[in-house]
Amino acid sequence: MPAIQTMFANTFLAGKKIMAVNISKLYPGRHDSDGRGSTYECARKYWRASKKRAESMNYVLAVSDGVIVAVYRPVRWMESKVMPGRLEFEGEKVREGDLVGMDVSSMFAGRSNPVKYIE
Repeated sequence: MPAIQTMFANTFLAGKKIMAVNISKLYPGRHDSDGRGSTYECARKYWRASKKRAESMNYVLAVSDGVIVAVYRPVRWMESKVMPGRLEFEGEKVREGDLVGMDVSSMFAGRSNPVKYIE
């Protein structure tokens, strides 16, 4: 089992397809007047990703500064009307248990792409 998958071995995410999104640039200012307003809004939209691949994901992890801040179950993926060529999802927050606060900084270490797939 690859190292990243072992992070979730004893959680409900074990064996699931996961899309982790790095929201570090948006998350701190989410409540500012020009911010997105919520963790959900930071996590759900404007991702440059394959729709087919995104639709196969069971969960989306919202990660800020290397730490999980929320977990969502996407219900529907669609092309953004605001930013063509990018995706957004509609979904529901799930009970994260011990996942919120988990250090997953190794997932994005040395990466410029804010999307990481764990399959």
